[in-house]
Amino acid sequence: MREYTCPACGGPGKFESSVSVYAVCPWCKSMILRRDVDVEAFGKMAALPPDMSPLQLGTRGVLDGVAFSLVGRVKMGWRDGAWNEWFMATADGRKGWLAEAQGFFAACFELPMEQEGRSAINRNLATWKPKPGEKINLGPQVYQVVDVKQTTCLGSEGELPYLANRGRKAVSIDLDGSQGGFANLEIHQGSGRLYQGRYVAWDDLAMTDTRPLEGW
Repeated sequence: MREYTCPACGGPGKFESSVSVYAVCPWCKSMILRRDVDVEAFGKMAALPPDMSPLQLGTRGVLDGVAFSLVGRVKMGWRDGAWNEWFMATADGRKGWLAEAQGFFAACFELPMEQEGRSAINRNLATWKPKPGEKINLGPQVYQVVDVKQTTCLGSEGELPYLANRGRKAVSIDLDGSQGGFANLEIHQGSGRLYQGRYVAWDDLAMTDTRPLEGW
């Protein structure tokens, strides 16, 4: 954990995860960029509107025997709706995410874009036009493109491993694996981030410190 003082308001803050590089000040909503030992403020983040999620910053759980806590959230929007992506600070230090949409949950972890000296995705991400049905090899497993979305960041809170400013545009490509599970590739300004995971049930996560909601 690393503590910081907000350059804009002087309020105390902290980075729970060693891989976080960006945070929203909990006091004044300034966007904070982490640069080595220094932090820099560069504008304001509008408050996210409330939703019906039982999750919140500080919710804790366990996935496959590994403890995690939710330390950041990105609200993603596309043509037909929106969903939450919660950044997990995990006990084993991996970049974990819990995606939440309409009561369904998917857990995934970031994979390196370079594997064994070669690109994990053998495509020119700046010019590639993915189409449903197209097949992609990720290591020993074959994946198939099932969905391609143009996404916009609607806002963020907490701390995150990348800069999630409001209005950030990206292409989100959903992939289904031949041996089960799924992967997702996000392309932003010609660069990619690759995630691999699976769908999970609420009871699989043993979560505590959730937000009280009627019916949960």
